[in-house]
Formats: sequence, structure tokens, C-alpha cells
Amino acid sequence: MTLTKIIAMCAALLAGALLLADRGGRAAGDRMPEPVATRHAPRPTLRAAANDQAVQLPYHGVAIQIHESDRAAERYGRLIDEVGALGANTVLISVNGYQEDVDSSHITTNPEAMPSDEALVSLFMRARDQGLRVILMPKILLTKPRSGAWRGKIKPPSWDAWFDQYADFILHLADLAERGGVEVFSVGSELVSTEKMTENWESVIERVRSRFHGKLTYSANWDHYTSIQFWDRLDMIGMTTYNKLADEPGPSLDKLRSAWRDIRNKLLDFQAKIGKPLLFTEVGWCSQEGCSVEAWNYYREETATPAGLEEQKRNYEAFIDVWADEPAVIGMIWWEWTEGSGGRADFGYTPKNKPAEAVLRSFFRESARELARKLSANAPQGG
Repeated sequence: MTLTKIIAMCAALLAGALLLADRGGRAAGDRMPEPVATRHAPRPTLRAAANDQAVQLPYHGVAIQIHESDRAAERYGRLIDEVGALGANTVLISVNGYQEDVDSSHITTNPEAMPSDEALVSLFMRARDQGLRVILMPKILLTKPRSGAWRGKIKPPSWDAWFDQYADFILHLADLAERGGVEVFSVGSELVSTEKMTENWESVIERVRSRFHGKLTYSANWDHYTSIQFWDRLDMIGMTTYNKLADEPGPSLDKLRSAWRDIRNKLLDFQAKIGKPLLFTEVGWCSQEGCSVEAWNYYREETATPAGLEEQKRNYEAFIDVWADEPAVIGMIWWEWTEGSGGRADFGYTPKNKPAEAVLRSFFRESARELARKLSANAPQGG
């Protein structure tokens, strides 16, 4: 079959998928869409055509955090299905390792929180069957932190001992990612205090590359990425987006756009210097008043209000307005998709059944249309 015919078939399939997405779209608070089939041909076919034409297919997706092992394949599999129904082309799966406090060198996993190897690989495969690309992002959490402690302040007695433990944790997950056809593997997330240990990180990255043959990134904190000296060993600059955008709750859409433009200029200067594309690993705001002030602080209000839901929605709109068409951005992952119904009583990060969900669906739909347009424009003429 010629590439021209492939593109024509892709366009037809995409049109059908978009029609289904339009029918599945709903105002926040309406019922969830009907379950979708476990295989979506349009997205992988479009991806193959994009690869043939060297058209960059961005990672536009949603994150799922895994916190429990009980019936993991079934429970988180349903969430993967929902992410596919949103119109995303990517799902980020986040899993956790644990250490007691910042001064511990012992890293372990919790069998009650981490799925079995087989269950985790099956989730990767289920996502791929949906036509979703998979990003795996391991994190380290503290089980008994002292006040103010978090993984960004890790300070073990021996850095070499800590990195030995960390490498064991990461390499096992890299093996599973390779087995499951994961496309992007994050070698770490927001480990701010460890980032000065450049040689240790370079060793970890080299060892991961020997086991995993996809792309590598690291998820830096939004306010701590310029001092990292190992970006050259990775394929993309990963970072979160919990920047301060306002001094008071409820900023206008114009004010949010303006705040992002200032941040954008500085970030793109850095990106050009490093020469790697940007992957936003966590784009999200709680549906709480003041989420524009402290996007990272999900304890700020712990109350869902109409104003908080609207502030979350405006943040989604502003981010898309400023970043969606930026060529230096290889992807953006929205944080996060969770179990439960979400909705107007939920004050967490999920957009599920909130006004922000409609914004996200529209973004995914328009992104798919733009990809189809590029593929059509680049398709060779003739039979």
C-alpha cells in the first residue's frame, strides 16, 4: 500500500475517531462516556505514517499514579481505557520506591503499593493496545518524613550507597519498561539535592541505556533545572510546571497567559542552549482557589468551590494558549487521572468531570486534527 493511501486511510479513521470523541465529549458533571474498545487503530496508524514522513508526533497525554497493587491490572487498566477515550496519544505511568527519611540510604518497594512485574507489564501492553504511547516515571517517596522533608532534600550518609540502591530500583523498572514496549523512561523525578552528583547520575543513565532502548528523560523541578549537568546524556529535558503564576487567587486568563510568556522566554533560552526538546512531565492544577499561586500545594485549601474549578480551567486554557504550538516542546503530560468520579466536589488535580476536562478533550481533539493536516500536506502526490 502506498504512503498516499495510508494517509487517506488515516484521515478517514481519524475522522471517525474525532466523531466518537465529539459524541463522548460532555459538560463537567455529566456521566462518563461508554467504555471504549481495547484497540484503537487510528492512533498507531497515524504514528506509523508520521514516522514515515519524519513528522514529530508530540506526547500529548495524562498521568496515572499507581499507589496500590490490589487488582492493579484491572483497576488501572480501566483508567488507561479512560485516558484513551479522552483522545490522548500518551499515558504516563508513575510508580514509587520508598525510603524512610531524607537521611536514609535504603530504598525499597512496597508490595501493597507496587504491582507485580507481570501486572505492570500488562498495563504497558494494554496502553499500547489502546494506541497509547507509554512513559514510565518512577519516583521516590518518604515513609516517615520529618517536618518539611521531601524527596528533593535527600541527604544520605553515603551518596555512593544511596546511588547503588537507587540504581537497583531504577534498573529493574527499566527492564520491565523494555519488556512492555515503553517509549520514554524517566530516570528520576524531582530529586533536587541529588542532582549535584553528576558522575553518579551519568553512571545511572549509562546503565539504563544498556538495558532500555527507548528515549530517556529526567523530570526536574520547575524551579531547579538550570544547574543540572547531565542533560546532554538524555534525549529530552523533562520538568514539572508548578510555577507561581499569580499573587492572589482567581487571576484572569490574560494575567495567566502573561505570566507564562515571561516563564516561556527564559525556558526557551535554556532549551536552545541545551539543544534538547522539552517534555512537560506534570502539567496540572488542583481545583482549589489559589492554585495559580501555589500549584504544587495540594493542601492549600482542600475545599472544592466553583471559583476553584474555574481557576483550574483557566490555568488549563492559559497553558495551552502559550505552549501548544511551540516547536521546542515535544510533549505535555497532564497531572493526573484518578480513580473515582472526580467532579465538582473533588479538589484534587484530576480534571475528571470538571470544567477542565472539556478543555483537555478539545486540546487532544485539535492536536489530532493538526497532525492529520500535517500528514496530508506532506503526503506525496499520485498513486
